[in-house]
Amino acid sequence: MGHVPHLLVPGPWNGDHLEVSEEHKRHLEKVLRVGDGEPVSYTNGEGSIGRGRYEKGRVLRGEETQVPAPSDLIVVAPPPDNRDRARFLIEKLAEIGVAELLFLDTRHGHGRPPNAGKVLSWSVAGLEQSRGAWLMRTSDRMTDLAELDQPFVVCDQGGSRETPLARTVVIGPEGGWALGEIPDHAIRWDLGETVLRVETAALVAAARLL
Repeated sequence: MGHVPHLLVPGPWNGDHLEVSEEHKRHLEKVLRVGDGEPVSYTNGEGSIGRGRYEKGRVLRGEETQVPAPSDLIVVAPPPDNRDRARFLIEKLAEIGVAELLFLDTRHGHGRPPNAGKVLSWSVAGLEQSRGAWLMRTSDRMTDLAELDQPFVVCDQGGSRETPLARTVVIGPEGGWALGEIPDHAIRWDLGETVLRVETAALVAAARLL
């Protein structure tokens, strides 16, 4: 069997068929050449996942299951100042099963979050690529360290090299942390000798914690 498309179809699910968006319909029919009766898988992004058949712009529901969330990991990172890098950050974290991405406001950060539509679209792309069941939570607003629940880990050179246990990890700006910006209660974690871009550091940290 060839590639089976995986779709986010938000709930609630009622009836034997699920309606798909016009964007999904165009992609399935024009790009993937999916015909009536061919298999697709689908999720509501909240843990329900199923396998069905595509029929005239709808999904005929099949066997469905509820799966646990892959993690409760929260990644907090300054938004990259480049659209392609921001997309990479969001899509890849969504693919590997991060629960939530927050954009961090720092003294040396210069980027701004993409608009809400792009953030959601890239999160969905990561979910569908990975065939996951849980959509990563995202927002286009900025947060700061004072808003985060403790304990949390801050990636900072000179910190511990041991992988910590906390489930919130904070990535610093490429310009470095300002003096006194990291709170005393934060757990400092050194990812290694090289200086990483925001999106690279976020992916490395998340993968290690997962």
